[in-house]
Amino acid sequence: MVSLKNIISHILQAHGFDVFERDGVLYGEKDAEIVSIGLFDSVTVTEVKAHARKISGQAGRNIICVLDAGNLAEDEARRQGLTLWKKADIEAEIGHALEDRIRESKGTLLSGLVNQAVPQGDAPVFIETLGTEGQPRVLRSLLTLDDIKEISDKTIKGFKHDLELIPHYVFEYSCRYEGKDGHDIEKSGLVSINALTGKYTAWDSEPELDTSPSHQVQLEPKIDEDNARKIAYHAISQLNTEFKEMIIEKDHATIIEKAIFRPDAKSIVLKRQSIVMVPVWCVEGKHGVMILDGVTGKIISEDYYEKR
Repeated sequence: MVSLKNIISHILQAHGFDVFERDGVLYGEKDAEIVSIGLFDSVTVTEVKAHARKISGQAGRNIICVLDAGNLAEDEARRQGLTLWKKADIEAEIGHALEDRIRESKGTLLSGLVNQAVPQGDAPVFIETLGTEGQPRVLRSLLTLDDIKEISDKTIKGFKHDLELIPHYVFEYSCRYEGKDGHDIEKSGLVSINALTGKYTAWDSEPELDTSPSHQVQLEPKIDEDNARKIAYHAISQLNTEFKEMIIEKDHATIIEKAIFRPDAKSIVLKRQSIVMVPVWCVEGKHGVMILDGVTGKIISEDYYEKR
């Protein structure tokens, strides 16, 4: 669900590093420390040598992060003076990041590179994605299967009822702007971005999590975190837009103009972000298909078959 690049980026950020990418290599910088990380799903000896040449002369600690590496590639990485992180190391680091939310870390791969405490505070989006034992944060559906059967039977005569988990980016925000009455307005709230369609919705409050979700079809995001943030800025601006009609007398004519008041991107602060899985019911019936939001109970779409 989340790329290796995002995982490592958020681990670095959790340890207070500023993260950037250059020439396909990920870098973390903190005070006088700099760490370079080459990212590979799998790696060969040739690729290890090529990476070593690319970061040759680079100050600081050089790491190669790989999910699957053969013995020859591992040996070559060590000969080149690269610190090797394998899948087990990454999983352990994720576990430490989760533990840091409830107690001070006793020592991690990164704390071995820089002897500084891990900053406390809001976790990055990857960590927020995880719930109990590393499972996705699934929102509790207020609609049961019996509810869905009853609703669909009255409309499309439903016979197939599937529950799917749709990934959503959720942003907590605050903004300040001049309102239509000339006064400064401060607002805050939650906005949800559908990671498949990009559609946004304002949430009055954060829905309840399902503490014991059963296995359901879980769809993959099609929109990445950066694009979700761009959509969030646009959404927040639109959701907090005010209009004011202004009457202007000009050349013996009365003109009515509509003034728009809304926050711009510079006045919007995204305080916290996370990924949650929203339960959605997909129903196929004799007379059509319908999709319902399990959290709000609202019908997302409803299409009826043409009568022949």
